Amino acid sequence: VMTKTTEIYSKTIMATLNEDRRTLREMVRESNDLFYNAREKKYALLPTLQKLQDNYIEAGHFYVQVVDYISEMSKALVHITRPCFEHIDNNHKGMSEEQVEDLLKINDKVSEIYARNNDYSDTNVVLEMRDELFVTIDDAVKSQLRRIQNKATSTKASMLYLTILNETKTMVLQSRNLLKSQRSFMENQDTSNDLMGNK
Repeated sequence: VMTKTTEIYSKTIMATLNEDRRTLREMVRESNDLFYNAREKKYALLPTLQKLQDNYIEAGHFYVQVVDYISEMSKALVHITRPCFEHIDNNHKGMSEEQVEDLLKINDKVSEIYARNNDYSDTNVVLEMRDELFVTIDDAVKSQLRRIQNKATSTKASMLYLTILNETKTMVLQSRNLLKSQRSFMENQDTSNDLMGNK
């Protein structure tokens, strides 16, 4: 899920900047698939949990969290891919040079974070990188607000840009939560294997 999320996110950002309608349509389809798959896992939670014995409750708790964070992360991704596609599909004005520069920088930082998200020993490093990304996003939002005040950008592009920034923040926050819960889940290895077998 982590690998697929960062792949879709990166392709979406680049396709939006390049006004590549075909790739954006494909990214909408892939993000929808990811989201619906996560939603199906949520629906399957209750039957899975009902099979648990009392001594597996701790692992079950972490499993519930993992499934929920995957769902929230994939939902944020959908809230990025769909508006990006709709913006380009409706032939709205593209991003400004400053917006492009900011989004490229943010895309690089997101890719770096997700590249480390499968290594539990890097949890503290990932947290620091996430905090740095959030500062970058906050700075980008403030810069955009100044551009809006100065009427230096189109309304549609501004709305899309702010949507991307806000949903990126949500997506990365949920991925951080996912990493923590997944680590705790895997620490209960025997129980985890049994639970996954019952899934």
